[in-house]
Amino acid sequence: MRQRSAGFTLLEIMVVIIIIGTVMAIAIPKMNDLFEVNLKSTIRKLAGAIQFCFNESVIKQTPLRLNFDLVTGEYWLSYLAVNGQTGEFVDAPNEIIEHEQLPSGVFIKDMATPHSPEKRTEGVDFISFYPTGFAEKAVLHLASRDGRVFTLVVKSMTGRLTVYDREIDFVDLGPQVGGTSSEGDMGL
Repeated sequence: MRQRSAGFTLLEIMVVIIIIGTVMAIAIPKMNDLFEVNLKSTIRKLAGAIQFCFNESVIKQTPLRLNFDLVTGEYWLSYLAVNGQTGEFVDAPNEIIEHEQLPSGVFIKDMATPHSPEKRTEGVDFISFYPTGFAEKAVLHLASRDGRVFTLVVKSMTGRLTVYDREIDFVDLGPQVGGTSSEGDMGL
């Protein structure tokens, strides 16, 4: 009688490799979908925060800023606190808009505004909102770890966000920044 060795046969190894390959073929595309869902969810949340700041500035009759830390991915609200003849922007209480963190795998690639027209990739930048019903024009590129990039354009007259499902260079946006666009919104 032959004694069986403790190893696996070539056939057993091939079956395991086929099973692992099949599972990966199904799972990997789903992980990319997860990044896209995270990215779109973040865009919706930012759109809500921007619209809130626009409305709140008019209602409270005070200038507001939505601040973005381009390195850490944190964003928060600050308002103009007036002391006598001068004022400075201070962080709003957390019950209004908490310091929010972009989810893992989502980051602000760069940002530009009229007060900072060059692409900024680090430091803290902001979008200003005025009690007269205007928002500062702004362009943000929001990206995911898998390389997907969305362009977010804040319109100055309405405070609304136009979202493009690709990276659009700031110079290509020209008069569209803050105005109307020839392309439709993403419907996010």
